[in-house]
Amino acid sequence: MPEKENQKRLWNVGLGAGLMGALLLAFKYVMKRPTTAPVPDTISSKVFTTKVLHTSRGPIVYHESGSGQPLIFVHSICLGGSSYEWSKIYPEFATGQRVIALDLIGFGESARPNLQLGAADYVRTMAEFIRSTCWEQPPILIGSGLGAGFCVYLATQHPELVARLVLLSPTGSNDFGRQDLALNLKLASRVPMLNRFVYRNRQSTKLAVHAWLAKCAFVNPDLVTSEMVDVFTTCAQQYGAEYSMLNLQSGMLNFDLEARFNMLTQPVTLLWGNKSTNPPMEMAFRFHAAIKNCNLVTLQNTGVFAALESPQQVMDALREELQNKLRVYKS
Repeated sequence: MPEKENQKRLWNVGLGAGLMGALLLAFKYVMKRPTTAPVPDTISSKVFTTKVLHTSRGPIVYHESGSGQPLIFVHSICLGGSSYEWSKIYPEFATGQRVIALDLIGFGESARPNLQLGAADYVRTMAEFIRSTCWEQPPILIGSGLGAGFCVYLATQHPELVARLVLLSPTGSNDFGRQDLALNLKLASRVPMLNRFVYRNRQSTKLAVHAWLAKCAFVNPDLVTSEMVDVFTTCAQQYGAEYSMLNLQSGMLNFDLEARFNMLTQPVTLLWGNKSTNPPMEMAFRFHAAIKNCNLVTLQNTGVFAALESPQQVMDALREELQNKLRVYKS
């Protein structure tokens, strides 16, 4: 009997040592700085010049070309997000206008600091960016998703910095894709070390990125290309990219977008894919009613990533809406 107890005790000690070793190995892997692959050249158009502007939260990388009325394209806040989201659109507007496509802090090629950044921090860096790059006249902001929400926030806080807004499926919360997160991922978002491990080994893999684009971002999954998967995955796997996603998943980027809409003085165009589920088309009608000077343009058979899924349709809508005079249609 004592011999069996000793064997059991030894087995428990060995199991505990094995688990401790596994935890230490996982900890070592989590803390190891990952190898950073270069961002593919397809992230921006070849005719654009890539520049860097230093802000209070770190350097912002942006792509610029053309002259005239500034148009600033702002990407959504999402896994592997970057200015690439608008790369099929913005080069078409560089003739006769000054076009700028930026990577927000924490995304693309911009700085990815280990900081708890909220919506106000993003608005602050965007204001710094505009003051430094658009001193001659205020720009037209063209944004999508939560990036579009930040544009609204900025326009209400600093109305002198924004001439007009074009918003593709704007949101003021981090609920885009959140409902699809498994419970373990939600728990991981509250534990930084666990979040980093899950992010590197599950969320940001090429397989996971492709599945996310096909399921959540595109209406027609057949339109997801290998180029898109490559760019989103590479951006998602950059060192420090998990910090911005931790801020997103923990709710730090949430703000009341609808309240901000009621404060707007600038003309607004809402672009909305009729197949969008998050945010749904019902929100488009609600926002349209809340904004004083607003057009609503419905995009057919597309969703929140219409700039990549249906670029020609988005370009046509932008050309129509960016005429000198805003024509407002309200029932």
